[in-house]
Amino acid sequence: MKQKPHKFLIRLPMELRDLLADAASHYRRSMNSEIVARLEQSFRALPDMVAEQNIEPPLHADLERMFRKDISAEEERLLRGFRRLNDKKRSAVLHLLT
Repeated sequence: MKQKPHKFLIRLPMELRDLLADAASHYRRSMNSEIVARLEQSFRALPDMVAEQNIEPPLHADLERMFRKDISAEEERLLRGFRRLNDKKRSAVLHLLT
C-alpha cells in the first residue's frame, strides 16, 4: 500500500525561495522535488559539530547543558549522535545495547 504524501505549508524568505527555484531549474525538477531531495540529503548522515551548531537555535546548547547537569561530555556526544540518527539506525543501536 502506497503512503499518501503529507502536505506541509512553509514560509520562506524570498531570497531562499529564489535559490530553491534556481536549484530546481538547474536540476530540472520541481521546487517540491528539490526541497524533498535537499531534506533527505541533510538527514542521510550525521552532521559534524560545526554543521550542527550552524542549524541549532540560539542558546540550545546552553539549555541542554542546564537541563542535563549530570551528563558527562562523552555522554552528551553520544546523546547528540543518537538524536541525529534516523529511526532504523536508532533501533539498531538500541538492539546492540540490549
